[in-house]
Amino acid sequence: MSENMIHFFNKKKEGHHRLKARLIFIVMSLAFVLSACSAQEAGIKDKLEDSQHVKKHITIAAVGDSLTEGIGDQNKKGYAGITRDKIEAVDGVQSVTLKNYAIKGSRTVDLLKRLKEKKVQDGLKDADYIFFTIGGNDLMHVVRQNVLNLTFAPFQKEQGPFEERFKTILAQLREHNDKAKIMYVSMYNPFKFSLSELRDIDEVVKDWNAVAKKELKKDGNADMVNVADLFEEESDETLLADDDFHPNQKGYSLMANRLFSEVKKEGLPKE
Repeated sequence: MSENMIHFFNKKKEGHHRLKARLIFIVMSLAFVLSACSAQEAGIKDKLEDSQHVKKHITIAAVGDSLTEGIGDQNKKGYAGITRDKIEAVDGVQSVTLKNYAIKGSRTVDLLKRLKEKKVQDGLKDADYIFFTIGGNDLMHVVRQNVLNLTFAPFQKEQGPFEERFKTILAQLREHNDKAKIMYVSMYNPFKFSLSELRDIDEVVKDWNAVAKKELKKDGNADMVNVADLFEEESDETLLADDDFHPNQKGYSLMANRLFSEVKKEGLPKE
């Protein structure tokens, strides 16, 4: 454990109580949000280096949590919808269908249940791309359960079970589609600036992302699109929605740019 992490968990009692109060408030606010519930200029085609014989009609299936659903985006597209628009703007592509089965609040256990639904399975089987996010709510679950005594230990304890569930998710995705390109959009630390005392959660996010990346690499046709760094730098333009957890339209646009860059690097599917 880093010296910064040790320093964080040895804050003075008064500061620790203030942190607890603020953390409880954010957790309660997020619980309410989760339970209650830009594209390129038209006509301009993006030319890829190898756009010859690209597939005219492309299908994207998206699964996961609120990030894939697009919660927080004023335009209600999220990174998946914005990326869809970008792919459709590529020269030679006539249409891109996005089938989005993501549900806000989903943890890995919920996604595993969702993948058993016939509607989702049918949507996956013909997809050229599978986009997904998962894990953020698993982290939040650890926070909620330990909000009055938050230490590094419970995150370490949950990392192993998370890895096993993530591995099973990949296996189930492949069971229903053995050819699609799988693109996992990484976790990030939403508390970086709203709760500066929790900046060491960066280390947890880094470890969990590394676990996901390791499993994705085993697949051979799956990649992790790392977006954690997008939310690590302070700027005059906020990237988070009013709940200080989900990205806003600008945040999702940056995520989509990162994802589309990977799509272009790989090249679009051919006819």
